[in-house]
Amino acid sequence: MASSEASLAKGCLLRERLDPIKKSITETIPLANPYRAILRREYSWVLIAVMAFALGFWLFKNYFNRGTGYEPGTERLALIKIDRDLRLADAMEADGPLLRWLAGVKKAPQVRQDALEVFYKLAKEKSLTAKGLEAYSVVMAQQNDQPMRQTLEQILPELLWIDFLETAQNLSPHQGAWWHAKLLDLPENQTLAGSRWLEAYQQDKTRLKTRTLAARSVVWALSLVGLVFVPGALLRLKKGLSRKGHCYGNAWPLALGLMVFFLATLAWISFTMILELSMSRLPQLHPAMWIFFDSAARLLPPLIAIALLFKRPAHAVRVMGIFRRVEWRGLLGIFSLLVITDQVLRWAMKSLDSNEPGGGLSHSEAGLWGLAFTLISACLLAPITEEVTYRGVLFRSMNNRFGALPAALGSSMIFALLHFYDAYGLATVALFGFSCAALYSATGSLATVIVLHMLYNAAIKIPNWIVYHTPL
Repeated sequence: MASSEASLAKGCLLRERLDPIKKSITETIPLANPYRAILRREYSWVLIAVMAFALGFWLFKNYFNRGTGYEPGTERLALIKIDRDLRLADAMEADGPLLRWLAGVKKAPQVRQDALEVFYKLAKEKSLTAKGLEAYSVVMAQQNDQPMRQTLEQILPELLWIDFLETAQNLSPHQGAWWHAKLLDLPENQTLAGSRWLEAYQQDKTRLKTRTLAARSVVWALSLVGLVFVPGALLRLKKGLSRKGHCYGNAWPLALGLMVFFLATLAWISFTMILELSMSRLPQLHPAMWIFFDSAARLLPPLIAIALLFKRPAHAVRVMGIFRRVEWRGLLGIFSLLVITDQVLRWAMKSLDSNEPGGGLSHSEAGLWGLAFTLISACLLAPITEEVTYRGVLFRSMNNRFGALPAALGSSMIFALLHFYDAYGLATVALFGFSCAALYSATGSLATVIVLHMLYNAAIKIPNWIVYHTPL
């Protein structure tokens, strides 16, 4: 009995002496690096090819198999855009070509011709209603310099019996449209309509012209400031396209990057399709809920990418340079180049302009809630999420395998294809994506690229909202 107690006491004493030694050993010998384990993961190229095929099939379906007809509400958006463009063309008819170019306003005959092309497309897809025919009749008469009554008799005889007093009362409180004003301006209708509407209509044109010039002048002013930094930005980009990094992000195998990118993108596509199907059954959903669900869809891809590549979010912030210092000079220089190049592309590719009805406008961007949606979705979340996914993951993985220049070209092409624009739109988005990739390679700061993306989107979205969506 005594011997067993003695041995037990010796064992306890030995453990007490060994515990500090074991503790010191475990503290000095690091555990296995989890990031090495991530880099050693092997992904089947067959699986990657299957996911690439699924994404390609979805792209093909959206580009070449969209079905017939336009989405509900397309005519309404087309009429809004045509109305504002015609008002602006009339308001700036006496201004010089330079001022019209700076404001992005075409001459009245060209605007009317574009409008007629939109009406033809709507009619071809059986999406033109009586409201569209009403606008078409007046625009056609103005464009061909035909007698208004004769044109109306041929296209829409019902307009001959329009209540001109009611139409004038709609224009007086800053409502109605350009074609209503043209109908009232006929000599035979002026007595019936009175003159109160004319003063309000002229005020609307002046107000719209002032807003357009102010909004688009801000963009031009920023691009002029950026011209000072263009030479330095180009030199920085040249160095960036040959820059090599030495961190975890620069060790990602191509298979790992493609797997993460495809998983995140396909998850976003699936979630968006389910969301659109659900939202179509809830047409009266409050706009705040639209913003919430859109934000969830926007945030899904980067969250998936970060979860698959990093053990802690703070590591993603450091490796990707999400909070790294913003390089304002390079950012403004690239922004200036993008604005100038956009004008060159617009002129060079004007024959390829699809002139689709609606012109890129969206019902979700109308009104004050629409402005909130635009600022949150397009000007805040889209730059953050897309830069993390396309530049932080896709470009960086391709860069590790092929180098910066091929990676910038390849990632920018994928970036453009996933935006579904016409030829001019694809060219501008691809150029923008290439610039972002080169700037990221040059600075290592994803924050700089995110701010450039925010500025670029805001320079497009906010002026468009001011011109087309603000009440007159």
